[in-house]
Amino acid sequence: MSSPAHAPSSKHAIKPRGVGGASAQGTRPSQQDQYMITPPQEIPKMTIHDELAIFAVFDGHGSRKVAQHAKRHISELLFEGDALQAGRFEDAIRQAIQKEEETLLEECQEGEDKFAISGSTVSVVIVNLNNGVMVHRLTQDHKPENPKEKERIEDAGGVVNYASETARIGALNMSRALGDLQYKNPLNNDTMGPSTAGQEIAAMTPSIEQGSFVSSEPSIIRVDLRQDRRYILALTTDGVTNVLKDSVIINEIKTRHEGGLGVQQVADELVRGVTQGERRDNATCIAVFLDGCLS
Repeated sequence: MSSPAHAPSSKHAIKPRGVGGASAQGTRPSQQDQYMITPPQEIPKMTIHDELAIFAVFDGHGSRKVAQHAKRHISELLFEGDALQAGRFEDAIRQAIQKEEETLLEECQEGEDKFAISGSTVSVVIVNLNNGVMVHRLTQDHKPENPKEKERIEDAGGVVNYASETARIGALNMSRALGDLQYKNPLNNDTMGPSTAGQEIAAMTPSIEQGSFVSSEPSIIRVDLRQDRRYILALTTDGVTNVLKDSVIINEIKTRHEGGLGVQQVADELVRGVTQGERRDNATCIAVFLDGCLS
């Protein structure tokens, strides 16, 4: 990895040229996707004197409850503590995800049962406009059939089942998410109350020694942006990526913008396009054009 390209605080190494975000419901009965765009002017003044922009998409499942909760709280959680202030963006993301998960558990134990049976994946991007550094949750397929994920699940005492021809933990076809507390400690270790149908499928032998079958540990990558380059950042839910390849998504965004559409229109058209037809998922896209100051 190359060293970050540092620039004086009065001059941006990276300039946001345009940002747009949109969601489409597809043929699903409800919209469970959420997204968040936080431009520099909406971010509290920080001691590091860097200007940041933060983007996130939340792909809910089971209900919209967890995705909506995360959207409301992730931004403020990023600013708590000293990690973001000190420029430790990776730590800030990890801490925000952990605190959000702890809050979901607290509210679940206080009676918000939906947090036990619904969840959301999260993709977060922090862009440092002064130093040209982008930190984001790496887009990986965290699926139960992944050998490392399957090993982790089984080591925790869970079972990956293939009854529906898709690898699942209980009824869930992913292995990392916020929420889904029925598959996590301490709820999956509750030997006193009745088990949910999902827990019965996922758990071999419920006991206090079981680990969490579903993890909320994020995958994070840091990218140093060059001042002589231009970048297109696309954050999408799987309602987009299950229809279009990554290269096609970027090409669609680039081509439509070069054809005269504003970035918001580009995002609108992209999600409308992928939700046409039968059996289409919720789809969300945030498109961001970033220019290096020397480009």
